[in-house]
Amino acid sequence: MREKLEDNARKFISKPLNSEFLEKNGATSFILTVDWLETGEDSETKVAYKKFDNGDVQILLITKATKNGSRTSEKENIAQERYQQLVASSTLHLEKKRYEFEYHQNNTRFSVKYDEFANGTLNIVEVDASSEEKRNTFTPGDFPVKLKEVTGDARYYGYRIAEMM
Repeated sequence: MREKLEDNARKFISKPLNSEFLEKNGATSFILTVDWLETGEDSETKVAYKKFDNGDVQILLITKATKNGSRTSEKENIAQERYQQLVASSTLHLEKKRYEFEYHQNNTRFSVKYDEFANGTLNIVEVDASSEEKRNTFTPGDFPVKLKEVTGDARYYGYRIAEMM
């Protein structure tokens, strides 16, 4: 089954988040290995291999597209065998540890993804909410670490991050 989602979270370069903050906010984590199969100016196709701390694995085939500044994702769960076939044609590879948690600010619940890249030189925070209006109420200066907004800067999306590493 394919799932289609909007993908318009705000994106920030972040100082490292400490483990106490992540624990206090109930963060779950997994190792995320991403292999890109196709890359284009406004689209990409990739496989994502998620290995959770408890040993569970989830494998996704993901297609992302940007049209008129709006980003959408289509995600499909795939089996290990199909993953092995697809990853053989990978053109770009990236590993990171991802933490996901809820964060409350300005009476709004935000869904947060925090990525620590394997080479240790970059941390990214993505902040999302149920609407664009609510997303825009997030105040980076009130977050516990310094954030630099890079929303809309193509260098920090998808395969372009892997190219920077």
